[in-house]
Amino acid sequence: MKTVSDDLFRLIKSLNKSEKGNFKKFASRNAGGSKQNYILLFDAIDSLDEYDEDLIRNKFKKESFIRQLPVYKVYLFNMILRSMASVSSADDAGSKIRELIDNSKILSSKALYKEALKLLRKAKEIAVKYSNYTLLLDTLIAERNITVVVPDKNVSEQRDNIYFEQITVIDKLKKLLEYSWLSDQMVICVEQKGDFTIAERAKAMEKIYNKPLIANEKNAEDLNMMFYLLHTKLFYHLGKNELNEVRAILKKELTLLEINRHFIDDNPRNYSGALINYLLFSQITGKRDAVLETITKLNRLRKNLKRKVPLAMQVQITFHASNAEILVYRSTCDIRRGKNLVRKMDELLPRYESEVPPQLKVSLISNLASFLVLAGDYKSALKMNNKLMDISGLSFKSDVYLFSRLLNLIIHFELGNYDLLEYMTENTYKFFRDKKIIHRADNLILTLIKDLLKEQKNAFPALFDEFRYNFKKLSADNNTQNLTAMFDFDSWAVSHIENIPMREAAKKNKLK
Repeated sequence: MKTVSDDLFRLIKSLNKSEKGNFKKFASRNAGGSKQNYILLFDAIDSLDEYDEDLIRNKFKKESFIRQLPVYKVYLFNMILRSMASVSSADDAGSKIRELIDNSKILSSKALYKEALKLLRKAKEIAVKYSNYTLLLDTLIAERNITVVVPDKNVSEQRDNIYFEQITVIDKLKKLLEYSWLSDQMVICVEQKGDFTIAERAKAMEKIYNKPLIANEKNAEDLNMMFYLLHTKLFYHLGKNELNEVRAILKKELTLLEINRHFIDDNPRNYSGALINYLLFSQITGKRDAVLETITKLNRLRKNLKRKVPLAMQVQITFHASNAEILVYRSTCDIRRGKNLVRKMDELLPRYESEVPPQLKVSLISNLASFLVLAGDYKSALKMNNKLMDISGLSFKSDVYLFSRLLNLIIHFELGNYDLLEYMTENTYKFFRDKKIIHRADNLILTLIKDLLKEQKNAFPALFDEFRYNFKKLSADNNTQNLTAMFDFDSWAVSHIENIPMREAAKKNKLK
């Protein structure tokens, strides 16, 4: 039985609000007499939570176009892609080179070869500047085609020069691909730990790290090769948990980008990503001056990009940076800056919710909720955590969803909602147990809440002290590591043992 394709459904669901609006304008102008059918089909598919073709056929059973649904689906899919291309404001080097090559072909078709060659020379300059060997090869092919059509007395020399240029470019492209392959291999070694034993993984990492292309930085002929080389080394040190080395490599990458500003202008997302990673590792390694300097750079970048890049890119950079910032403020107990950021996110999230990637949104809201508990703003934390439980689930970001269930109990405990908490704790425990997803750390937290509800307040410090002792003894499995990354359970326990705000307990813990 033939499976019904859901490609169109997934494409439509990937569009943000402005992209959907642009499609409808495009369809109104370009779909002729069938435009209303395409818009109706688009809206019907967009309204579904999962693709159901029988539902679509039933909805439009009285419409004649439904008899040609497969054809309409293909045409609608391609129309959506054309609508996105028509409003693309891409102004990167690759787009400029392609435009110059395309325009040179138009001029060649009109026998305006001199003018066509002028455009190709410009295309080659840009391709060389950005080490874009794929498009540089395309310009050389276009140049060769003109010399064949319009030969002059030096045609043999011209063809030789173009041929040797092509061979040189192919060699460099091959070398760049080798760098990218080595980088990919190192990432696989570090991230897909289950595919290797510890000894195999260490051996594979050392083998890649000692390859001549990686071991000797002089082998990197251009910036793109150097970035792959640095990325390979970064993951090598990350795999060995050498975090100061990771930070040093990120610093080197940032310096190279800042010296070669044209790479930042061409792809600001790469620069923002490097800044965000450097910010996080500066915070992890305790480099407070670097943290503050990097936050300043991120804010400056966001300001400079306003109205210069597509809204979707602005939004992603803003929210990725904010996610990194709130982690820093939570770790450093910088309540003032953190609260300012929370207020900013309260304003921006509702406005750009459809533009923020789901995984980023879940991560950001989780970190905001944890920060608000640290700050002692439990009502705001509850509101944020309720939103987190709504947008996550066992089928999407299950680790965050399960954490949000536990954080919900902590927040209600801090609010003193003991009557409600008794029911919620039993319900949460039953949920974890029935789904067979309860781990030792989860069990410790749930047991603590149950015990707290049975005792008077004067017994709380002893219960928290016991919890803290047992929590520290837990093996560093993935579940425990994930939980401690999302919330500082130790400082929460200390705050109740010593009867001080959690932020003060966190500060004391950092001084030890």
